[in-house]
Amino acid sequence: MNNVKTSVLKFGGTSVKNLGRIQHVAEIIRDRLRIGSEDQQKILVVVSAMGDTTDYLLKLGVQCSRSPDKRELDSLLSTGEQISITLLALTLKEMGISARSFTAPQIGIFTEKVHSKARIVDINSDNLNRALVDHDVLVVAGFQGVTADGDITTLGRGGSDTTACALAAAINADVCDIYTDVDGIYTADPNVISEAKLLKRVSYGEVIEMARLGAQVLHPRAVELARQYKVRLRVRNTFKPEHEGTIIDQGANEGEKVEIYRSISGVAVDKDQACVTIMNVPDKPGIAGTIMQALADNNIVIDMIMQAFHPTAGHNNITFTVHSTDLAQTITVLEAIKGDFSATAVIADEDIAKVSLIGAGLAGQSGIAATVFKAFGAAGINIKMIATSEMKLTCVVSGKDADKASKIMHSSFSDD
Repeated sequence: MNNVKTSVLKFGGTSVKNLGRIQHVAEIIRDRLRIGSEDQQKILVVVSAMGDTTDYLLKLGVQCSRSPDKRELDSLLSTGEQISITLLALTLKEMGISARSFTAPQIGIFTEKVHSKARIVDINSDNLNRALVDHDVLVVAGFQGVTADGDITTLGRGGSDTTACALAAAINADVCDIYTDVDGIYTADPNVISEAKLLKRVSYGEVIEMARLGAQVLHPRAVELARQYKVRLRVRNTFKPEHEGTIIDQGANEGEKVEIYRSISGVAVDKDQACVTIMNVPDKPGIAGTIMQALADNNIVIDMIMQAFHPTAGHNNITFTVHSTDLAQTITVLEAIKGDFSATAVIADEDIAKVSLIGAGLAGQSGIAATVFKAFGAAGINIKMIATSEMKLTCVVSGKDADKASKIMHSSFSDD
């Protein structure tokens, strides 16, 4: 593989929604093969299922079983990517390009034995390198993996981003291009806030926060992988292939002045959240750990946590947020254990959204929280929960106030 430049390109479901778009993607790949003609080119392409295929397959599974077995559901959902990789490979071959499709088991993307939310543990680099010797383009199924004993797994929503970054790390690619239906990463959702600005460059840390807090950018696990292996990412528009998009890397080199050193980089909104409270928990050491461990044992990820202490009663109310898809299971787990420590009730609030301000310089900026809280108060927006960190300020508000709150937050700092 000496003197061979290998690029990794990932195309999401909107990019391969139909045969016309698959043809367009194939043309982008063909044009990329021509770049740098003095050096031999190889391209590794990761694709998602076509359009809403995954949602359709999930609906079929639920129609067959009200509570589908996760192993069988993973086997079903993985077929969506197999269709798209095969159609793209056929299209490339018709153009005279040496291409071959691979599922995760065929290429050797191994995961832990956890269905629907598996993490990649190893990639067979020998398989990759042999295939790249024989073909100019490898088309690999995203979103899926295989366990050591041969069971198919899926990586969770957005898992194709993770697949692309993992493969880029495995072949030491300098850049991994993530093609989607927007020009890059904006300071807010441009569909909601027309004043949102395109960021030309942003740091791994900020994008991870944006993704975790609801911005529909990249899967946070993918960016974490990229940061760990120093893979430079670039978010680009499939339908404007000449557009440079947004570069995601470690940040500015010494002496550089780039956008990531502004105090605020963006606003993110997550409406797919629910709030859960377990009432009247005894104020004793170890109780909170027992509750959190029960949720962790069921692969339920919790985010914001608030504990309200009642000194006269010697009890606490423990409140936290979970993704809305985990709400039913969270309630089931808590109901099963609440009697162990005489908690009185489990209460859920589905009418919430998280609105977050994100920026690398957030922690060092005095007055930001006061500005946000005063602006929300003036607009009649009630804040249910608050969380802060070095890079974020998150407010939980009523779902109906989410867009209004995000616009206020963005307008308060858009000129920073």
